[in-house]
Amino acid sequence: MKILLDTLGSDKGASELIEGAIMALEQKNFNLTIVGNEEENKKIVNNRFEDKIDFVNATETIENNESPTKAIRSKKDSSMRKCFDLLNEDYDGFLSTGSTGALLTGATLITKRLDNVSRPCLMVIIPSLKGEVVVLDVGANVDVTSDLLEQFAKMGYVYSKNILGKEDCKVGLLNIGVEEHKGDSLRLETYQKLSNYPYFKGNVEARDVLKGDFDVVVTDGFSGNILLKTIEGSVEFIKTLAKSKLSKLDEKSQQTIIPMIKSMSSGIDYNSVGSAPFLGTKKPVFKAHGSSNRNAIMSGILTLIKFIEEDVTDKLKKELTNE
Repeated sequence: MKILLDTLGSDKGASELIEGAIMALEQKNFNLTIVGNEEENKKIVNNRFEDKIDFVNATETIENNESPTKAIRSKKDSSMRKCFDLLNEDYDGFLSTGSTGALLTGATLITKRLDNVSRPCLMVIIPSLKGEVVVLDVGANVDVTSDLLEQFAKMGYVYSKNILGKEDCKVGLLNIGVEEHKGDSLRLETYQKLSNYPYFKGNVEARDVLKGDFDVVVTDGFSGNILLKTIEGSVEFIKTLAKSKLSKLDEKSQQTIIPMIKSMSSGIDYNSVGSAPFLGTKKPVFKAHGSSNRNAIMSGILTLIKFIEEDVTDKLKKELTNE
């Protein structure tokens, strides 16, 4: 298995990404190609895993404030563009912490979409009181149509059913109320289209997502990103508040409660989840948070490897073809 790692564009620099990749190599057998400043990256690796690591030099970085389409097309010596070009050759997957917009553009224009997929979407899995919940889109597609949301629902259903093993998968539409008549014109139109599918069970409010009554929550990238970051922020708030309260307890009580808090929050912490896939591409393209630390990169690469091992792309292709 051959994995590409884009080391330019991270908030924490190449070193943190490479150390995370080294940690993943200590757990899994795969070949890694590190794309970025080759001289710097070789110094960081320092001859570790020489038989498993290759390097590709890149002199340009795609910044978050650039036009994604223009940058992907014009910056041919950028680390991200080089990763996309290599992915189309003989690589199995690609992880980047770079611009979400540029990744979506590259995934669409270079990696290409699966048949019957109009636009790839960014998906995450979050924990709930009743198990894992698939949420999509969480940032790739800010402006969408009801047709796109219908497609996202199909891909989320396929992923939840085939990868998470939820045969009785329930799909919900993120909305401001549970009633059928609630929401803007986009939500109303989408509700009518999704009503044709037996797995669609209605609207779900943001406050109810973590209850787990729905296995898949469908939304546009703008709302989904706000939902995800609100959950992340809430977890940080609760952890900080809990720590201030715990400091007043005796040491024995702290030793009992602290592991429980860490366990509850780990599933939502991006440093634990690691990365998220763009569903609907012909080869796996994964996005990690720009502020990911080495543990997040390790988790992200391991998640990417699992995605490849379980042949998710092929399962999506077959299911969507049968629609």
